[in-house]
Amino acid sequence: MKNEIYNLYLELLRKHGKGEKFWPQWCAQTKDLKLREIIAIGAILTQRTSWHNADLALKNLKKENLLSLKKISDLLDFELLTKLIRPAGFYQSKPKRLFEFSSFIINKYGNLENFKNEDIKKARSELLSCYGIGPETADTLLLYSLDRPSFIVDAYTKRLVKEKSLVTEFDYDHLKKIFEKSLPLDIEIYQNFHTLIIVEQKGEIESKMEII
Repeated sequence: MKNEIYNLYLELLRKHGKGEKFWPQWCAQTKDLKLREIIAIGAILTQRTSWHNADLALKNLKKENLLSLKKISDLLDFELLTKLIRPAGFYQSKPKRLFEFSSFIINKYGNLENFKNEDIKKARSELLSCYGIGPETADTLLLYSLDRPSFIVDAYTKRLVKEKSLVTEFDYDHLKKIFEKSLPLDIEIYQNFHTLIIVEQKGEIESKMEII
């Protein structure tokens, strides 16, 4: 199984190239605090919606100079946040998710750079305790916003391993452990593999995802 998973990664890498080709900011080798924050906000906004819709919400936040965890956590007008991110859907819950996450980071750690240095198991546990953040979003935040090695198991991952007959059990934690045991503990490999799985499933044009 270990060789099969890693060989699948190498196959996708040869076929499509590196993930940065499709997700230039998310897979960037260096990220400043501003980009980390935008990726984190985007990861929450894109829950159960398309990147197109999440991007519209990001652009609305940018227009109002609110593309910042500190500024979101300082908001007194919750209705404004709801209005701005409405294109991302779930307008009753997503504003609360974004506000609660932003407040957690700012109030406990000061910024994402400080949170990035937290023990990864503790960081994941704390993310999962935030309102509206499940395993997939927690791992997305860790892997792309914080550049920590936490593999993401999304619907595309489950579909691909099913197509390849690599596993018979599709529980999130079970699949996550299989991938992490099968791959070198390398951020670039984790980011590339997850991105390329989506590219393989959706096609290269549909998979392109660039931040404003």
